Amino acid sequence: MTAKLIEVLVMEGIAVLLFIFAYQIGVKGKLTLIAGYNEKTASKVKDKDGLKRLITRLCLLVGIGSAIMPLLTYLFLSYPSGLDYIIGGYGGFVLGIIAMVMLQSRDYTR
Repeated sequence: MTAKLIEVLVMEGIAVLLFIFAYQIGVKGKLTLIAGYNEKTASKVKDKDGLKRLITRLCLLVGIGSAIMPLLTYLFLSYPSGLDYIIGGYGGFVLGIIAMVMLQSRDYTR
């Protein structure tokens, strides 16, 4: 019971944090929240709006994945090896999104 509560709190906390980052970057335009983006590197960015949209989508997708993770754990934990499949699926989901962002980010930098 306690482990489930900790899992829910951690995953939902991560989701909320990512939704806040998505809002701050996408709506408020705080590009300095992007790792490696500062006044020195701003000249290397060709399309700031495109980069902002890309990172906002990344934060939203990983946030949604983190938000539904406790629900999936609850639904599929009764199956044999269910937790292994869920954790592997979530890891693959996050790695796929990161790979997509790494490839697309080259379109926005010089």
